[in-house]
Amino acid sequence: MDYVDDFLFDEIRVLLGEDGTVVNSEGKPILQYVWGKYWVNNHAHILASSGEYSLEAIYVALKRTAINQIVTGAVQMKISQRNLKSLELEMPSSEELGYLQDLFAAYRSNQDENTKLAALRDALLPRLMSGEIDVSKVDLTQLNSHLLHYAQRAVHTVAIVLDERNSVETVINTVLSEMQGLLDPHQLKHLAITLRRALGPKQAEPGQDLLALFLTAKEVEGCSPKTIAYYEATLRHMNTTLAKSYTQIESDDLRRYLNDYEVNRGSSKVTIDNIRRIMSSFFSWLEDEDYIVKSPVRRIRRVKTAQVTKEVLSDEELEVLRDACESKRDLAIVDLLASTGMRVGELVRLNRKDVNLHERECLVMGKGNKQRPVYFDARAKLHLTEYLSSRADKSPALFVALDSSARRITVGSIELRLRDLGRTAGVNRVHPHKFRRTLATHAIDKGMPIEQVQKLLGHAKIDTTMHYAMVNQNNVKASHRKYLE
Repeated sequence: MDYVDDFLFDEIRVLLGEDGTVVNSEGKPILQYVWGKYWVNNHAHILASSGEYSLEAIYVALKRTAINQIVTGAVQMKISQRNLKSLELEMPSSEELGYLQDLFAAYRSNQDENTKLAALRDALLPRLMSGEIDVSKVDLTQLNSHLLHYAQRAVHTVAIVLDERNSVETVINTVLSEMQGLLDPHQLKHLAITLRRALGPKQAEPGQDLLALFLTAKEVEGCSPKTIAYYEATLRHMNTTLAKSYTQIESDDLRRYLNDYEVNRGSSKVTIDNIRRIMSSFFSWLEDEDYIVKSPVRRIRRVKTAQVTKEVLSDEELEVLRDACESKRDLAIVDLLASTGMRVGELVRLNRKDVNLHERECLVMGKGNKQRPVYFDARAKLHLTEYLSSRADKSPALFVALDSSARRITVGSIELRLRDLGRTAGVNRVHPHKFRRTLATHAIDKGMPIEQVQKLLGHAKIDTTMHYAMVNQNNVKASHRKYLE
């Protein structure tokens, strides 16, 4: 098996979560066979076939293999790449493999047909509704039997919708004409929207089209592909669960969905509030664009979350992490994260030309494609210089894989490497974001103005900076004695 580090991909893959929760009561992993475009977080393994066996064979072999003995982790059960690489799989027989290939080929063929059907629908509906083409002019001779069946149904449905729409529009225009002298333009506009929602055909605005338009709007606003993929996955899951058009969803539907999501998945209040915020953004956009009269999220208040003090790295822990580094690259990464507080996504995108060793600064591309300078200390400069001097490749990337490929290092690779360093050094829960929080906390403890910390971290709002920075309680105690006693 091979492991894929990409977060967004459009291929055939098998997903396996690393948390122990993906193992069922019989000790077998709960897997997902995916086909198409998917986004996953860094807590899942994306498996690919690297040998003579197909991906489908690996999927079935893993599905029937007990892996209790390879689940490890002191704080939370994990399934690491090292565990999986040492696992002996009992592969299916030749007869089973042949059956599997036919089964999965049929599955993928159906997926392809679904994609073609969606494209056919998107192409036909606008042209038929605008009157550009007539139902009798639609050529179905090139379609296979499945596509022919569904296309005929689609054309028949469109013809009915056109007839209904003509009569509905006549009624709406008549009502608006009668009310024109009694209502102002703003009221007339909302009356027209309400009448079309109440009287119009149910499929006048397919929910999927609204979601696509919303995601396009977020892309124009400058949201990253990862953020857009997260929005899409969250809203698509909500729509599938509720089984209602986006324009017909009500506040009670969303409350019920959030409650069931929390109970069934054991999600934290922070996760639930994140979902609520995504819903709020989407339905507010629908309201602004006049697809709905009022956002159903308006009546759902912000979820109260516990104020948990997040851990930071002590000076001693930073030193033992440096001692645990076995390569010049890892040492440079640890020092650069610790002294700049940059995001891990910003780190992996850095090129050599972005770094000014003489001035001890580098230019990073942050969220929203905003550039900002960050600064590193003398120790980071020394170790970064040693690392770059040891490289013989011509890759423009600042950090690359340790093998001969000189591929740009990925977010997943850094997170995995830091976890391993933490285990070796005996430091709990080491991850890139912990370095960022540590820098913010130390900067405020040493008297750095919060506005400057905000600039350093690249936060658009100062509230975010305050959330990251945890003031040392000993400093609070000393200030109390100094100013209040």
